Amino acid sequence: MRRPWKVPFHKNRKLQSCLALSLALHLLVVFGITHRERVTQFPVLPPIMVKFTKRPPPQRTLTRRQRPQQRPLVRRPALQAAPVVAMRPAPSASRPLPVFKSAALRLPTAVLPDRLVLPVPDFPARHIGPSLQAGALEGVRQGADEIDLALELMDVQAMDTGQHRAMVVIDPQDRRQLKGFLYMSGVYSPSINRAENSEQAKSMQVRWWYHQMPHRMAERRMLQGLADEMTAKTQVHVEVRDAVQLDDPQLLQVPFVLMTVNLPFEFTDSEAANLGTYLTGGGFLFADIMLPLRPNYRDDELDVPAMRSLIRASFQAVGYQEWKDWQFTRLELTHPLYHCFYDVKSLPRGIRDIHLVGGEDYPPRTPDYLEGIVVGEQLVGVYSMRGYADFWAGIAREMINWSFKYGATNHPILASAEEPLVYDLGVNVVVYALTREGSLARQLVGAD
Repeated sequence: MRRPWKVPFHKNRKLQSCLALSLALHLLVVFGITHRERVTQFPVLPPIMVKFTKRPPPQRTLTRRQRPQQRPLVRRPALQAAPVVAMRPAPSASRPLPVFKSAALRLPTAVLPDRLVLPVPDFPARHIGPSLQAGALEGVRQGADEIDLALELMDVQAMDTGQHRAMVVIDPQDRRQLKGFLYMSGVYSPSINRAENSEQAKSMQVRWWYHQMPHRMAERRMLQGLADEMTAKTQVHVEVRDAVQLDDPQLLQVPFVLMTVNLPFEFTDSEAANLGTYLTGGGFLFADIMLPLRPNYRDDELDVPAMRSLIRASFQAVGYQEWKDWQFTRLELTHPLYHCFYDVKSLPRGIRDIHLVGGEDYPPRTPDYLEGIVVGEQLVGVYSMRGYADFWAGIAREMINWSFKYGATNHPILASAEEPLVYDLGVNVVVYALTREGSLARQLVGAD
């Protein structure tokens, strides 16, 4: 056997065939790789240029969406039970049960018997409950709520929760142990402002030095003087808030209001109706005439008839008739208003009585009494023609300075003597407005 590798190459066919095949395979592989690289090479594209163009948003048609129709709400009639008929049977019979019949409740009566009868033994009739006896009722005034006055946490800040404009704690044993808080306000009307800013007012010179300010600010100064006195003499903390317009429904939340006028004015129907609702709903009004009197004054200058006309129209708007349902009445010194806190034994002089008087014994120019606005048997307001509110504004001290400046020695004596008495009367008026029956103020009674 001849070895293949020992055979010469030019004679070895198998070796030549293997080499040729190997060469062909290598060429094929090399050609295929180069061709693939040439095919897979991508051409280089030029850079893409981006350009932004602003286009308007597409227009869409708005259509109103239709809500599904809802069924109206219908209140169902309440079930009303027929009155129960009590029947007492004979001793030998059985006691029937009451049968309830209702027009709104329909029960299938065909399957029920006419009467449900259960055997119940007959007991003798016996009275159950309290028995009434004749006798006299004695005791002190009691309120809806009682509170212990000895509680250390019971102070003004604890009671003032913002729910009420006034709250007082009344001690049945001592009328001066009065605690609480109060927010007072004045009443203003655009017609009153126009009247006081008119040329007639300027020509008559009916204003004091502090009346040069707006009417609301003048009344606020009066109320502030009275509030300071209430806070100093009582345990009721009093603050003054902005004035309330006469036709504003918020007037029905203020337990005590002050209204002063010094010239005729006009009022609207809505103002009269709102004031009538206020006076018949628990409010209290102190109306004061402020027109200064001259030495040669006439009797018709004592009062401003427009104020009385407003009060009469207010009650007429709520259906109250004068002399039948309400009236102006003279307040005698025995009225509880003069003794609810201080004992006022005589009426002090007002600013209208002191201005330009000839001496200390000069008789008062205004009536020597106050008028009450009485609804039924309840006092709901005080009508004054003496100008007490000017004292509360501090006009007495101004008159004293003016008197010393111009040599009128009677004014300082009268003003300094009457000022504390007028303040005591003002405290009584406010205390009575807070503690009377039917007041808008929240009332608590101190328990022992």
